[in-house]
Amino acid sequence: MNIRYNKSKAWILGLLILATTSLHSQNVKGFYVNGFNTILGNTILEDSLLIFAQNNGFNYLTLYDMHLVNNSTPLTNFSSAQPFADFVFKAKTQYGIAEIGVAAENLWFFTNIIGVYNQQHPSINNKVDVYNLEFEFWVPSLVNSGGYYCTTYLQPGGYSCDTSGAFSYYKGMLKNIDSLANLTGQKSEAYFGFFNSGQAQQIVQTGVDRVLASIYIPSGNYSPTYQYNYVKPRLQDLALANTNVKVMPLYSSEPSFMQSWVTTNPFFLPYTDFVSSLSLESGLWKNYIQPEGIQWFAYSFLPKKNMTVTVEENENLDFMISPNPVKENINIKTKLSNSVITLSITNVLGEIVYSQKLIHTKTTLNTDQFSKGVYFVSIANKNSKTTKKMIIE
Repeated sequence: MNIRYNKSKAWILGLLILATTSLHSQNVKGFYVNGFNTILGNTILEDSLLIFAQNNGFNYLTLYDMHLVNNSTPLTNFSSAQPFADFVFKAKTQYGIAEIGVAAENLWFFTNIIGVYNQQHPSINNKVDVYNLEFEFWVPSLVNSGGYYCTTYLQPGGYSCDTSGAFSYYKGMLKNIDSLANLTGQKSEAYFGFFNSGQAQQIVQTGVDRVLASIYIPSGNYSPTYQYNYVKPRLQDLALANTNVKVMPLYSSEPSFMQSWVTTNPFFLPYTDFVSSLSLESGLWKNYIQPEGIQWFAYSFLPKKNMTVTVEENENLDFMISPNPVKENINIKTKLSNSVITLSITNVLGEIVYSQKLIHTKTTLNTDQFSKGVYFVSIANKNSKTTKKMIIE
């Protein structure tokens, strides 16, 4: 009787400890960077991305399209991987990025590309920190006969082309990615749209370090209660494994989801609401759920808030724009410089729409070539860059 009583007390104490720690935010604030292959190597686009992240409090980037980066600049070759290593170093040492993640759909890429890259770059300031698996086993069009996953992975691996076969393939891959990551001090992470209770328990049993649970809802439906009820059944299913699991709610800023909402609301408010709702939950299952932070999809869809910034190193490259807002001609005045200065204009998607080298201290541009909207005007030399917002009416 006494032994049973003590075990029961220990179990209750453990739950209380988990209840305390599970609601402690680890402050992971991230977003996916889509089209990263078109950003890497372009100083202006790289800095625009990192300025956006820094100015809005993000500290985690998950990079898409790294297979395309590897195709053009092989990451397993130390020399050709230098642009990527330089980007990671810059992000971590100059812009407050704590973690860099790479998203991929198979174990091979993490083992033979990212793992090798990390081995060749011993400094933590150059390393990839998170291995993010994105394999949507719950989507019938991908896993059924003729689907991409079916023909690329399931049939060659001897798995059935259905959700059951896809999940069997998936859980083995996720377990191996977790082992690979943890072997060298990295983290494993996986995104999920939906899963059933049996799948949820097996997902936790793979040992995956972080679970990204999607809350893809339209702007008009958002409320603290709605979003919590939307994800709650999946949280309960994860808790059935009776193991503490780190969870990050994942939101989409695509136009059909929360783009209009997040344009006028703080990026991290949904996470605050999520943690608050979980803290009020009466079910004991909540003690196994540890909120770890928030993730957004994706960079090109996120509203570019707080982008008026000056980045100065060694030389003041300040300039003036007038008039601003502008309807026709705009005047850009700069100070004299001993180095070559480049003027560039980017749209809210980070795309360069105009670029030229400045010869004179005053430049006049006709804006009829641009659509109405918000743009970012930058002048830069080798060491310095200044960016200001311009509105064309």
